[in-house]
Amino acid sequence: MSDDTTYRFLNTGVQDAALNMAIDEAVLVHHLRGDAPPTLRVFRWTRPSISLGRFQNVEREIDTPRCDELDVALVRRPTGGRAVYHRDEFTYSIVIGKRYGVPSGVVAAYAYLAQGILAAMQNLGIQAELSDERVSKHPSAACFASSTQADLTSGGYKLVGSAQVWREDALLQQGSLPLDDRAAEFFSMLRFPSDEARESELALYREKTLPLHAFAPQAAWDDVAGAFRTGFSMALGTAFVPGELSASEWALARQLVEEKYSKLEWR
Repeated sequence: MSDDTTYRFLNTGVQDAALNMAIDEAVLVHHLRGDAPPTLRVFRWTRPSISLGRFQNVEREIDTPRCDELDVALVRRPTGGRAVYHRDEFTYSIVIGKRYGVPSGVVAAYAYLAQGILAAMQNLGIQAELSDERVSKHPSAACFASSTQADLTSGGYKLVGSAQVWREDALLQQGSLPLDDRAAEFFSMLRFPSDEARESELALYREKTLPLHAFAPQAAWDDVAGAFRTGFSMALGTAFVPGELSASEWALARQLVEEKYSKLEWR
């Protein structure tokens, strides 16, 4: 693609868990082929869902009968990190490559793309910063229970968690911003050695994390989507123009659902 490539903004609306993950991979594959521009996507979920990090152990970390009881879908992400609960939250992904200015290396790329999220938060009236914490030595199964260098905080509270995967010279970064506090519900679906351990981890989580509505009570999902589009446009110096998935991207996404994301053990 030429240097005057138009960056794309996608709002793919409400999709099920498997299709949401498949769409992200389909965009990455097309970007690597030169058939899709850098793409920022925002999306929702047909029902409450937990996305698992690429290498998480489902049996050890997730109470699947409890998920069934609450009608919560499970899906494995192509990116790393810990489990994320997708209910009353905002989810984004971005696909972009080195040829568009992204620096090499996961930490450097996180810092580069974090400028877009920082600008998005500023658009919502929130002053945030990139966390300088290292990964916890005792990480919970829950993504938001521990901050890493990929996370944004405000006033010491974690706001946005992100995870990344590189393929050749391009990356997919996926992230979540809780709008409301669903922590107790989420933690009821995670495995802990005892109820006391669960309550202790939940208390720790609430000491470290606040949802967006604690900072910006009136911000609706669409407001956040607009702030992300504007924020990334400002940070990367290029407008993200609303677009659509191509027929080829849709076809590959549906194929990936069947072959991969409809299963939890595709590793």
